[in-house]
Amino acid sequence: MLIDYGNTVVSPSWELKEDVPTGYSRIYYLRSGEFRYEAADTRRTLTPGFLYVLPSTIPYHVERCPAGDIACTYLHVDFSKYRVNRLIGLPVAEDGCLDAFIRTISGAIREKRIELLERLAEDFYFFLRESEGFSQNSRMLTIVQEYILHHISDELTIDELSRLFNYHPNYFIRLFRLESGYTPYQYIVQQRMQYAVTQLNKGIPNEEVCYACGYTDSSTFTRAFRKYYGVTPQKYRKGFRKP
Repeated sequence: MLIDYGNTVVSPSWELKEDVPTGYSRIYYLRSGEFRYEAADTRRTLTPGFLYVLPSTIPYHVERCPAGDIACTYLHVDFSKYRVNRLIGLPVAEDGCLDAFIRTISGAIREKRIELLERLAEDFYFFLRESEGFSQNSRMLTIVQEYILHHISDELTIDELSRLFNYHPNYFIRLFRLESGYTPYQYIVQQRMQYAVTQLNKGIPNEEVCYACGYTDSSTFTRAFRKYYGVTPQKYRKGFRKP
């Protein structure tokens, strides 16, 4: 699922501190400038000439290097049945397939070809499937996640989910976290927030987005959105967002 996208120049104060796994991957193609990336067992400078896919299952910290402007094309993608367990860096050869793919994505963003962009985001799988750190979810995790996605507007509880899949609640939470890197509750919040962004990007009114994401009133939804993204839905619509 495509969550967000853009061709942008990163602000001098830009920084990411993901203390909890995001559940989706940020994908960056740097045209100029550098980022510093740090996770539990990895430190790396992200430079032009590579396509970078950030992990969905572990916390990480990214900040821009001070020298020079950073221009990039980015996507935020939930790979659904797959997860990214570590930073992936793919070399981009000039005039190669990946280079052409990125240029097509950049063009689709400029021309606001959103349906095309959504399909291209799904097809990123073909470039990542042989990468170390890109793996398929277990059958149990896939079934649970699909159930949550199909009932994202409903009230969802851990007791209900564990009962549906014949697990004790405590065991269900431990198993889900072991498989995914986050708890079922964190996953529900992630999916609601990600779905909210896709609807906001389509121009759906805030009140409709609120109920579609399973919230009973707009103030609760706004608080949850601000806690997750750092801005209100209104500011997000106006472009106050983090690549």
